[in-house]
Amino acid sequence: MFELIKSMAFALVMVPVVMVGILGLIYGLGELFNIVSRIGRSEK
Repeated sequence: MFELIKSMAFALVMVPVVMVGILGLIYGLGELFNIVSRIGRSEK
């Protein structure tokens, strides 16, 4: 029973961590793309 509770708690902790990680990755890629496109425009 304790193992089940422990695994459930681990899953509940991991879900927001993974969500934040994915959102951070998407935001980071977006910012990187904005910087790259800005550099590309200024050179032309």
